[in-house]
Amino acid sequence: MFGRRVSVRNVLIFSIVAAVVCAAVSLYLVLQHGWVGAGILGVLAVWFGVDAVRSYGWQKKE
Repeated sequence: MFGRRVSVRNVLIFSIVAAVVCAAVSLYLVLQHGWVGAGILGVLAVWFGVDAVRSYGWQKKE
């Protein structure tokens, strides 16, 4: 966007942090019986986790 690329390392770090935060909040919601929010955040945690793995693969290629 705007002619500049975000570095792969920044994507990796953001994805790991986002996955951990989403998983922690999802676990908290499960313990509080907030099933809908826990499900949504659980899916987001998996999404960011997969993104982190993919960006780690990109980092190894560079």
